Amino acid sequence: MHVLVVDDRQEDRFIIKKLLKPHYTVTTLSSAREAVAFAQSHAFDVALLNAMLRTDLDGIDLLRALKVIQPETFLALACTCHSEPQRRQKLLQAGFRNVILKPFDVDVFMTLVNEGAGSAAIRQWA
Repeated sequence: MHVLVVDDRQEDRFIIKKLLKPHYTVTTLSSAREAVAFAQSHAFDVALLNAMLRTDLDGIDLLRALKVIQPETFLALACTCHSEPQRRQKLLQAGFRNVILKPFDVDVFMTLVNEGAGSAAIRQWA
């Protein structure tokens, strides 16, 4: 199972990769531009996207771009520090399967990623 992590904060990329690396193949990138280029030549099962990238596209626009390149082949999870219900609803309506709040509880984070990876595996075999 391959997890793509796109976050503009180096600390968050480091922590997420450290948590996921023992269980998954993990690629971490710092911008939407890098993620779009990566997706054009690499498949992934789960995309964990920062909802508010500061350098280029936001998470919703990045998700739309990735779905053009790899339609319906991956499951998307959003990471955000904004806990407002309206923001969560907007992310879910945009196509994210779930929203992970920063700073995240490690157990909750791993549960959501594992569920996402399990859903991606089921879709591959369907």
